[in-house]
Amino acid sequence: MRAVRSALAALVAAVLLTVSAMAPAVAAPAAVRAVRGGPEVTAIEVAPGVRLRAEVHAPAGPGPHPLVVMPAPFPYPAAHQDPAARRLAAAGYVVVGYRPRGLPGSGGAFGMAGPRDVADASAVISWALARTPADARRVGLYGTAYGAGIGLLAASEDRRVRAVAALGGWVDLLDGLYGGGTRRRAHPLFRAAARPGAVRPDPEVRRALREYAEHPDPTPAFRSFARARSPITHLDRLNAHAPAVLLAHTWSATVESPNRNGRYFSRLRTAKRLEYRRDDHATEAPPASAERWFDRHLRGRPGGPGTEPPVFLEARGRPPGHPGEHYDDLWATASANHVPPLEPRTGPDPVIHTGPDRGPHADAPSPGHGTAALWRTSPDPRPRRLRGIPALRTRVTPSAAEGTLVARLYDLAPTGTATLVTHAPYSFAHRAPRTPFEASFDLFATVYDLPAGHRLALVVTGTDPLYVARNPPGATLALNSAATGLALPVR
Repeated sequence: MRAVRSALAALVAAVLLTVSAMAPAVAAPAAVRAVRGGPEVTAIEVAPGVRLRAEVHAPAGPGPHPLVVMPAPFPYPAAHQDPAARRLAAAGYVVVGYRPRGLPGSGGAFGMAGPRDVADASAVISWALARTPADARRVGLYGTAYGAGIGLLAASEDRRVRAVAALGGWVDLLDGLYGGGTRRRAHPLFRAAARPGAVRPDPEVRRALREYAEHPDPTPAFRSFARARSPITHLDRLNAHAPAVLLAHTWSATVESPNRNGRYFSRLRTAKRLEYRRDDHATEAPPASAERWFDRHLRGRPGGPGTEPPVFLEARGRPPGHPGEHYDDLWATASANHVPPLEPRTGPDPVIHTGPDRGPHADAPSPGHGTAALWRTSPDPRPRRLRGIPALRTRVTPSAAEGTLVARLYDLAPTGTATLVTHAPYSFAHRAPRTPFEASFDLFATVYDLPAGHRLALVVTGTDPLYVARNPPGATLALNSAATGLALPVR
């Protein structure tokens, strides 16, 4: 644990070194003309002495045009959202993209989607309505990653927002950082904040980073910090304002688990759509459905998202180009539970010696040198459509009072090639050493097609590069094979 604390302390030190990297602000003009082929670069004063760099795209014609405000992501290049902005402007939207405070080119300090960042989004909307041919009755927010989180939070506070497209964002920062009782080592927000020159963190963010590095469990102050920046905390206000909400994600995203996104989506009481795709979709050009979402909800055009079931899923394990599936809810994807027998059930129970691990994308599952436990199913004579949240149960006898398990489920082909289907961490504390206890936890939701003749392989380890494990040096974790089982949602 001392090594972990040292590594996290080094990360925090790197963050604090960025505070002195102050980028100059751009002078703000008195007004912005309609741009033909734009963008026009300007600066928007959102608070005394705080100006945000902005790029304005406006379509031809006098307007008024629907408005889309785009808080920028990070750590992507400044021009990351230009293709989306140009596409929307060409389709008839006024688009104002801006870099949130604390990012290069903008003034102020980075608040990690704090209250000032939310207020800034509203200030940019007001600025755009006053300085561009934008229609106050047709306002949308479009964001990727960091911008997606700001967009959802701002829509919860600003009644003028009628539609949101949030790509690859988060809904619960506390779950994203501590889900399964396990700290994330590589959460994109915290990792990017540690890059020298990437951001200028404000004092509250600096304190939160220190607490995250020092405490395996969230402190009350950190809980308050994370909840204030979590759209799920403000969901009642969002439902009251009733903007149309599009959430787009990828199965490989590490910002937040689909389990939490699905619960948030289920509680939305407004026009809504949830998409999960195979690739790093949210970090590339925007999906066509984002533009169609705005066309439907800001311009009243028929067709597109909103006329079909609200959940769209691309199955992993299928060849590229295979059509996706539509459902009424993320939890309506499965029709039964499949409980496959795991082998071996005989012989000595596996004992995991916690230590270095190959990571979640290893080519083949292997118990190698006692650092992992491995179970396989028999080859399945028919294909299985996994749809939903797999559940794992086991009995653990730890050598120490605290520890971490990481479970991974693989598709194991007859050739021996393994493909990661899903995984999840599970940490415990305050247990009696050498005393068994029952551990039951959910893996991350997945949509995966297992071909006929393939096996499933369950690998349980004590460490993973994505997570900060709680296993003391030299600790062991004994697992009871007879008490270990999987419940797989299938369709």
